[in-house]
Parts: sequence; structure tokens; C-alpha cells
Amino acid sequence: MINNMEELHNWLFHYNPYRKLWTAFRREHTTPYFNGELKNTLSSTDFKTLVEILSKTSGDEKKIKKLLKDG
Repeated sequence: MINNMEELHNWLFHYNPYRKLWTAFRREHTTPYFNGELKNTLSSTDFKTLVEILSKTSGDEKKIKKLLKDG
């Protein structure tokens, strides 16, 4: 359960129905993402997984990498 939704501030979520995949990326990376130039994104088939990762790490990219590496 997420106690504080502020961790999601400045993150955008996009669903690709062809791949059945949710992707999260920072708002400032919108143009590179939609141009296919952004490689470092979070992806999951479950939206809740992305929200949990961002919540646990406060959206900190270093913490996200560590969590995914250790998890």
C-alpha cells in the first residue's frame, strides 16, 4: 500500500496495448520517449508494480537501479 503519492510526481505512465506493457519515465523525458530515443525506462505488465517501485525508492533513479539489481 502506498502511503504517499508524492513519489509519483513528475513521472508519466504509458500503456502499449501491442506489447501489453506499462512504461514509466520522467516527465522531462517525454519527447525522447515518444521518439523512441529513451532507453532507461521502467516497464512492467502490471501498473501497480511500477507504482510500488517508485514509492519504495522515492523515484530516485539510483535507488531504483539498486532495488532492481538486488530484487
